[in-house]
Amino acid sequence: MFFEIFTRVLAIFLIIFLGAIARKNNFLTAETTSKISLCVTNFFYPALIISSITSNFSAHSLLSHLVLPAGTIIIMTAGYITGMLFLNFLTFESDKQKNTFLFQSTINNYFFLPLPIIAMFFGDKGVAYLVFSSLGSEISVWTIGILGLTGNQLGKKSLKNLISVPIISLILSIAIVFLKDSFVLSSLSNNKLLKTILTEISGSIEMFGKATVPLALFTAGSRMSEFPIQKVRTQKILWIVFLRLIFIPALSCAILTFLRIEKEIFFVLATVAIMPSAIASIILSDTYNADIEFASSSVLATHIVSLFTIPAWLTFLMR
Repeated sequence: MFFEIFTRVLAIFLIIFLGAIARKNNFLTAETTSKISLCVTNFFYPALIISSITSNFSAHSLLSHLVLPAGTIIIMTAGYITGMLFLNFLTFESDKQKNTFLFQSTINNYFFLPLPIIAMFFGDKGVAYLVFSSLGSEISVWTIGILGLTGNQLGKKSLKNLISVPIISLILSIAIVFLKDSFVLSSLSNNKLLKTILTEISGSIEMFGKATVPLALFTAGSRMSEFPIQKVRTQKILWIVFLRLIFIPALSCAILTFLRIEKEIFFVLATVAIMPSAIASIILSDTYNADIEFASSSVLATHIVSLFTIPAWLTFLMR
């Protein structure tokens, strides 16, 4: 089982590796990588959100699956509390490094890396679960995540970032689902011409959204090629690897087990919990004047080690 899952995960990491090769050979620059990342975040990812939510949920099923965003909030909160506890036992070079350590303990790669893994095991339904769960992840990033990164200073700037294109797309998708189940829209959908138009538009959005995964992984590889590999062997980086890939996933999965949720939902949330540090932490560290070098090093280290810990965790969880 481990080798089979490792092979699948390796195939995903190969796309990241290709992105790094493209960057090293100047097919991509820092500017083009940033532009592609913006396109993924503001166009492809929102299309995936809309197609996944509207195709796989009804108003009733959305309300009955609120455990998904609640679950990711629980996972991130477990990371935050763990990070806070370990701050008391470790010595840091600066407050910036200390804050970045706490953020890396709290927020991980909660969408783009688990997306292809969940898609392999649970198809479109699993993807829809992951998309809906990302609402809780986004809330966590801009609340407890930024709280940690700024040394417990949560301002209006971070709260304003809750209103992003992906969040707006998620809210729009939820609204469409509720409208779709309403009497008015149900009556309009009986119109043959309108139904054909809506079907074609839906198909186009779905096709567009499917480009999210390869593009996101490819640009991630380009980003990671910038990271200082010589810095990944410091003691505090090793602690981040241990916490982010072993301790926090174990704690999160234990908490999720007590919730007694259905198997597929547990698996989706557990897959989020075992992911490495968030690549977005580098941009956020720059924005909030934290330790960019520490963020870059911990992202690289956790992603390298996760090539082995992800298959190990999945093998254990799927027994």
